[in-house]
Amino acid sequence: MSASYDSAGTRIVTGHGDNTAILWDAMIATPLLTLKGHTKPVWSVSFSPDGTRVVTGGFDKTARVWDSTTGIELLKLADHTSGLWCVLYSSDGRRIVTGSADDTAKVWDATTGALLLNLRGHANMVMSVAFSPDGTRIVTGSADDTAKVWDATTGTPLLELRGHTGMPCT
Repeated sequence: MSASYDSAGTRIVTGHGDNTAILWDAMIATPLLTLKGHTKPVWSVSFSPDGTRVVTGGFDKTARVWDSTTGIELLKLADHTSGLWCVLYSSDGRRIVTGSADDTAKVWDATTGALLLNLRGHANMVMSVAFSPDGTRIVTGSADDTAKVWDATTGTPLLELRGHTGMPCT
């Protein structure tokens, strides 16, 4: 299961092995919406910074963007060749980064769904992704025992972090 708060702390979204995500009232644990559309487990969820959207990443090889008020699916991001482990909005809400069992991370336009960057270079699945606070860099963590830092505009690899051994945490 994956979980995320909205920026106000009033709602939580959870993703689950039942192929759904649920938006909850964070104060009284009441379900508000069930997001249905994935055909395999939803491994990762994230609110947009303004809380108006949710991105979900599923093992059906897709990320989906939803209106967090109505539950309507707005975008389907489908270019990975294997399941998604992680999804995340940039701090300005303009981009989404996804990490997959296909050993890649991808950066998408959060409004149009256009694929902006394809980050290749890991030798095993990408299990964790994050934008730097200023949005200029992306870090990816992989089951190949490395983390890589990328230029968020060009996709150029900048750093490789080595030193861990064994399977990473998700």
